[in-house]
Amino acid sequence: MARKCVVTGKGTIAGNNVSHSHLKTRRTWKINLIKKRIFLEDENRWVTVRISTRALRTLRKKGIKAAIKDNGGSLQALAPKKHVGIQKQATKA
Repeated sequence: MARKCVVTGKGTIAGNNVSHSHLKTRRTWKINLIKKRIFLEDENRWVTVRISTRALRTLRKKGIKAAIKDNGGSLQALAPKKHVGIQKQATKA
């Protein structure tokens, strides 16, 4: 599973450590992700998402739909319904 926020799309970024003598070595900055259960009122269900703490603050301020819409995402991509469109096959007698 990638270290990526499902709401904002932010992920790990790379750059340089710069020493006092200006030697540059590669390094990465990892995003601060947490697992959070969010309740979707429209679908009357809980979903567990890996979300950045910055995006969590935005969700609390704006609400889930507005936060996802502002970042160009979709609710289905955030929390796909399980077993939708899967039908049991009829057993042959």
